[in-house]
Amino acid sequence: MINLSADNKTLVLGTALWGWGIDESSAHQLIDTFVAKGGRTIDTASNYPINKRPEDFGLAIRWIERWVKSNPNAGVSVIAKIGATDNTGSPDTDLSAANILSSASELADRLGDALSCVSVHWDNRGAEQHDFVDIEKTLEAMATLHRSGLDIGLSGIKFPELYYNAKPDLSEHWLIQVKENFSTRSARESYHPHFPNAKYLAYGINLGGIKASAVEKNSSAELRKIVHSKTLIEKLTGFIASTTSIVPRPSSLNDLALAFIFANPALSGVIIGPRNKEQLLNTLTYWDALNSTFNHADHAALLTSLAD
Repeated sequence: MINLSADNKTLVLGTALWGWGIDESSAHQLIDTFVAKGGRTIDTASNYPINKRPEDFGLAIRWIERWVKSNPNAGVSVIAKIGATDNTGSPDTDLSAANILSSASELADRLGDALSCVSVHWDNRGAEQHDFVDIEKTLEAMATLHRSGLDIGLSGIKFPELYYNAKPDLSEHWLIQVKENFSTRSARESYHPHFPNAKYLAYGINLGGIKASAVEKNSSAELRKIVHSKTLIEKLTGFIASTTSIVPRPSSLNDLALAFIFANPALSGVIIGPRNKEQLLNTLTYWDALNSTFNHADHAALLTSLAD
């Protein structure tokens, strides 16, 4: 099982761009480096990469499976999000109890003990009266997985209150992924009233690869067609240039995003998406420095103010 707490935050290796700007050799090198530096938790999804190429559906999991089978004693923990029926970015899902249980069983066969958490990935149900019955069936399946010893998670749930009402006894067991960065915390705020004691992992912390310089070819921002606000970039780069109070001092927007998340007591960890070994090492170095020297009492209010 994955050990998460707000006091001992976890860095999670994300795989959303594997097969979409990152080849298999580079992906395996990322895992090698991550594990060598003490990292253990990997996040993936059945529909990664979401690059609209049907033949790539499930590609990230296939690459993880091959790495795990080549490194059987590495001790990694995989979070696998399931439910999406394609990798086009559509909202189509199959969250029936049968599909959840069969998907989890298949993942366990492929990943073995490395499979630590199965997560519901996207659920827009809830607008129709009959949806609640279907959600109850989904959560019965998730409860079965939890009783089997797996952690259980949520990501992209449109009506969190229905998930609580359908199975309140699971409310403290969820590992919930939320998009959180300088410009938004709305996802966590939608879950928190119903799941105040759940564990929260932030993703999208640097707004899809925000940088002070021009967008790089094959960067996350370019692949996803993300255009960042010039005003926001200027505000953040100005903050880095002017502040001397944050220790360790951030030298990039990625560093600042990591510090922002690290200072937030509501979050138990962060999912990172490095595209190469250099980016991963830079992230790991600054994260280690945060763990060694960061003073939450001094800096949490300062960093949180950037989101306002």
